[in-house]
Amino acid sequence: MMKWWGWGDPKLNFPMADKPNLWPWVAKKLGIVSAVPTAMPVDLSSIQMTPTQASTELLAELRQILKPDQITLDPFERLLHSYGKSFPDLFCVRNGVVRRAPDAVLLPDSHEQVEALVKLAHQRNFCLIPFGGGTNIVGGINPEADEVRPMMTLSLRNMNRLISIDPESRTATIQAGALGPKLEADLAEQGHSLGHYPDSFEYSTLGGWLATRSAGMQSDAYGKIEDMVVSIKMITPSGTIITKAVPSSSAGPDLNRIMVGSEGILGVITEATMRVHKTPAIKDYRGYLFKSFEDGVHGIQECLDRGFAPSMIRLQDSGESELAFNMKAPKHGLEGWIQNRVKGWLRFRGYTEPCILIVGFEGAGKSIAATRRSALAILKSHGGFPLGKSVGNTWSKDKFNIPYLRDYIMDYGCMADVAETSILWSKVLPLYTGTVEAVKARFRQEDGTGYIGCHISHTYKTGACLYFTFAARQPKGKELEHYYEYKRLVTDTIMSLGGTLSHHHAVGIEHRPWMNQEVSPAGLQALHALKTSLDPKQVLNPGKLLPELDATRVSEQAEN
Repeated sequence: MMKWWGWGDPKLNFPMADKPNLWPWVAKKLGIVSAVPTAMPVDLSSIQMTPTQASTELLAELRQILKPDQITLDPFERLLHSYGKSFPDLFCVRNGVVRRAPDAVLLPDSHEQVEALVKLAHQRNFCLIPFGGGTNIVGGINPEADEVRPMMTLSLRNMNRLISIDPESRTATIQAGALGPKLEADLAEQGHSLGHYPDSFEYSTLGGWLATRSAGMQSDAYGKIEDMVVSIKMITPSGTIITKAVPSSSAGPDLNRIMVGSEGILGVITEATMRVHKTPAIKDYRGYLFKSFEDGVHGIQECLDRGFAPSMIRLQDSGESELAFNMKAPKHGLEGWIQNRVKGWLRFRGYTEPCILIVGFEGAGKSIAATRRSALAILKSHGGFPLGKSVGNTWSKDKFNIPYLRDYIMDYGCMADVAETSILWSKVLPLYTGTVEAVKARFRQEDGTGYIGCHISHTYKTGACLYFTFAARQPKGKELEHYYEYKRLVTDTIMSLGGTLSHHHAVGIEHRPWMNQEVSPAGLQALHALKTSLDPKQVLNPGKLLPELDATRVSEQAEN
């Protein structure tokens, strides 16, 4: 169970104590002058929620499907299921604002129970919000504040089993509520791995990954989550969709691809058969330093063009690299002296605003060794300075800790958020430069402080995913207005420069305003028609993914 007011384990906070250089750097970057936190979360006991709208009659009908301990009206559980983990979500809950809490949290433990619940929701016209781990950062699991019908959160956390594994076919059938660590542990016992590691891995589920078209840190090797799917079971108010477990098919449009990314508005995914692989015998992570982001990009492109793609590629720009350098504990004695000499030598050689590249190679046998040798040679030819395995090992150890840093700076009245996109290689550098410059120009309009950084997180033959992180100190009393000004600026800039609305964070409510631009009016109409066909009463996760169709356009089309 995650914190109600922030990210991750309630017992863990960002480990600032062993990073003496980090806080002075952050404070200077964001213009923080207070030595003590100024925006701590309210006391949990002070948070008020409206009473449940679940009637006695409705609860009695739910108890015909679920056991008593599978239905909870507990205020804390309702609070935990009121929000995801976006900045606006956390800002509201930290300030005691709960716009709408689910009227109950339902905890089915079987496909049949979910079928019965979806059928009842359709018959009685109440809403169900599918819920995995609660890590969504685009408002994809938030109850709609204006919805007048009862709203129930349908948590799949009890449906977390590895159902079966087919070692010969390299497939595994898994329930949708399986959290990343349990899923991987269960597969590891059978000598296999799914290999899907999003930043939210510790707290997100297979069903959540599928519903949002998630990407993981090893997607360069194994693909995004939709590339791993063999078959899916999804329950809709119009019936249960079950696709056949086969390697490929041309029997009409790919229903797996329609269900993946549907964000719970078309149905509830209860299980999936996924492509798995043997647990890698070799896991080799290394760091390289480039003089510029551009040099790193060209090195990556050549690796891909020549067929020597690493399993994982993460190129950080100078902003993210500066953050990474300040997160390291300083070396002392002889080791510190040597490190300072090397830094001086690198500055002399032109690495004045260096960019860190982390590359990983996973697999077994001579093929991985050959790929590694060739890829590393290419990176060196583009000016990559080898930093060795220690940098890669440090990154692997800390890769899931960064979200805790956002909570830390929120305590000091600052916002931090991320925006990710994918774009063709020919447009990667223009989009990168344009977005960074747009945000820096906004910083200059205020007091000049602020942080913007970027990394390439996933690569393809045709392009890459750019992942931006930005942070700024906020004006007291106008925090959400301030945040959304940055959100619109970044998203508008990305869209105008040819990037997609989202590469792996999905749409939810935060990205809805741009969906018409993203998929075209006719495409949006097709998605609405699909929603209406499968969920005619709009009971599943209302208000997510799809903006309202223009009434005039709908009327004209109906007349024609």
